[in-house]
Amino acid sequence: MNKSTNFKTNKSPILINRLAIILKEERRSNRWLASEIGFTETTVSKWVNNAKQPNVFVFYLIALILRRDLKDLFISSEEISDKERASHLKILTEMVEKGKRTGKGR
Repeated sequence: MNKSTNFKTNKSPILINRLAIILKEERRSNRWLASEIGFTETTVSKWVNNAKQPNVFVFYLIALILRRDLKDLFISSEEISDKERASHLKILTEMVEKGKRTGKGR
């Protein structure tokens, strides 16, 4: 299926999704979610631990399967501290720059 986005840094991963919390609330396991959406348990585990992130379409699929609002699956960007915000901006800006396709070297 679709590729995941790797958010690993030298530090701990940025907490972006709330999949672990939602699965506990719904009394569902990583194994159950993996079988429902057709990904491996290892991949789902990486999402649950915020080591990697699925694309927005996979998040939407998960929300539909769990009958939850899409925004329930994410940490609110309004509730993080200014220090965390600055750190996240730096990390994510670097990742975006590395991921941009310039067409050079093709």
